[in-house]
Amino acid sequence: MGRILRYMLAGVIGMLAAWIVMEPTPLMPDVERDIAYSQTFLIGLIAGTFVGLMLGIAESLSAASSRHAIKGIAVSAAFGAAGGIIGLTMGSRVYSVLYTLAHSAGLFSFLLKLIGRGFGWALIGALIGISHGVATTNTKKIINGGVGGFIGGGLGGSVFEILVWMNKGGVANFAPAMIRFIAFSVTGAAIGLFLGFVAEITKQAWLIKLVGRNEGREILLNRPVTVLGRDEYADIPVFGDPDVAERHAVITALGNRHQIEDAGSFYGTRLNGNKLTGREYLTDGDLLEIGKTKFKYGDKATARSASAPYSAPAQIPASTHICRFCGAIKDAAGNCDCTVTAPAPTHAATSIGDQTMPMQTAHKQGARLIGFSGPYANQTFLIDKETHIGRESAKDIALPLDNSVSRNHARIAIEGGSYIIYDDGSANGTHVNNARITRHQLAPNDTVQIGSTKFRVEID
Repeated sequence: MGRILRYMLAGVIGMLAAWIVMEPTPLMPDVERDIAYSQTFLIGLIAGTFVGLMLGIAESLSAASSRHAIKGIAVSAAFGAAGGIIGLTMGSRVYSVLYTLAHSAGLFSFLLKLIGRGFGWALIGALIGISHGVATTNTKKIINGGVGGFIGGGLGGSVFEILVWMNKGGVANFAPAMIRFIAFSVTGAAIGLFLGFVAEITKQAWLIKLVGRNEGREILLNRPVTVLGRDEYADIPVFGDPDVAERHAVITALGNRHQIEDAGSFYGTRLNGNKLTGREYLTDGDLLEIGKTKFKYGDKATARSASAPYSAPAQIPASTHICRFCGAIKDAAGNCDCTVTAPAPTHAATSIGDQTMPMQTAHKQGARLIGFSGPYANQTFLIDKETHIGRESAKDIALPLDNSVSRNHARIAIEGGSYIIYDDGSANGTHVNNARITRHQLAPNDTVQIGSTKFRVEID
């Protein structure tokens, strides 16, 4: 809907700008007469340039990069001018023929004029719409632009002829300048409206940027092969993310479906949190992640049917009496199904002199960090000795996929049978239960955050 309103507003502004420039000049005669080719040329040039320019600006708001946007605006304005000249020249010839026939058509005179004016302006709109598609070098957009422009231009031309007929019939008394103002406004709005409407109903697949620069922008996937990466010549360039490679991932159109594969990037490409190892088909609603940049994939071919019953996924209630990990009700001591409790110590009698002393037997301990959020969700790391954590691959727990993790981030030491986590001077800090720490004794079900990943602590 936003694209349709954007194009509609752009069309209105473009045509009104052309009207403001031409109205005070002899290019806009107040009497119905044939005009010279030089006038036709200038009217088409001015109208086509302004409408093409504004439609190019509207399209640039969906462009993947500023380079693509600037190129699109310039090309759209240039081809819009050409389309305006050719369209108005052809449209004037068609209208002249039907206007001549209308003088001898009797009752059908108005109908022939209406068809002539509507068809003539439809040609102008179609060629301006086609030029908008040419600017994007996309065949589908060329066709969509031509269809939308033809419908919009035809509607605007028909409104113009109806207003003239109302004046002649005494039904209204519009000034010639007002007729042109209304007709130009309707024509611009209709061209933009139908151009955007046709583009919206014919789109098949798209990406919506969720995080990062230009968040919320919708990018149509209308090429056979779409490259995502840091390269400015990529089809969808992603700047400002150091974890994105120049050619990071490739989306390929296969019929009405799309596949994605990693293009050999260092950090890899993730689909719904899982690292890609080959080509995968995309489905409506999929979450795509390259570096720290996230996209949501939209696809009409795999979208949920509107008539299909929807059942919301089960939610774990948010309550202090219910565990947020396993969903079980906690007992009076705060334990639940996922709480790991140490076995009760066994006592043996040992004699020291004439006294009998209880002796606690040792038991083997172990701990785990289980990722439940972030790049390392659903991954488990064992801790059975002093463990060093960081971005370097040589660490006991290496987190190279997360650029917010320091090279030497944290360590977990075993002191007196307890697990103590220390921050090693990391840039972004180590957090336990949402509090930044320098030293903390870990307990079961503690939440440890390192970089962008949150871990749950399990201790045997």
